[in-house]
Amino acid sequence: MSTTAKVVVLALAVVAVGAVGGVIAVQSGGDDAPTSVSGDDKAEVVAPEDESLRACTNSWNDGNENKANIASIATAAQAENPTAYVHVGFSSVFPDRCLITVANPSTMYAQQYVQEGVSAWPIAPAWTGSVNDLDGSNLPWNARMAQDGTIALL
Repeated sequence: MSTTAKVVVLALAVVAVGAVGGVIAVQSGGDDAPTSVSGDDKAEVVAPEDESLRACTNSWNDGNENKANIASIATAAQAENPTAYVHVGFSSVFPDRCLITVANPSTMYAQQYVQEGVSAWPIAPAWTGSVNDLDGSNLPWNARMAQDGTIALL
């Protein structure tokens, strides 16, 4: 292959790579959304909100020494497959703090916990009461709590 042909092939390869990058940017909305790679090596766009909720969930799962006690209340009186309904979000009073709302479908009892620090959670809930008294913004259940208190986003 001649030198000119090699240069043309290289130039076409550079253009092709740029075009693929442009398609990916357009498909992801062109913003700076983080991506993750799944087990099958396909990149998927992860919304910044999802990353924030994952950070809250990880903080709860890794930094909450009282999560098993909370789960025992949240899953009490449930016969088969006891799990609690959970809303992972942020406090309207302290918007940089995670707010975990945990509800038991059998007892209609709910608790809310406001994150104390990056990986610290209080022993006592910030609020307790009936599920019917929860603000509507805390009712889209976006997670479940297992019997050991671990939260998994849906």
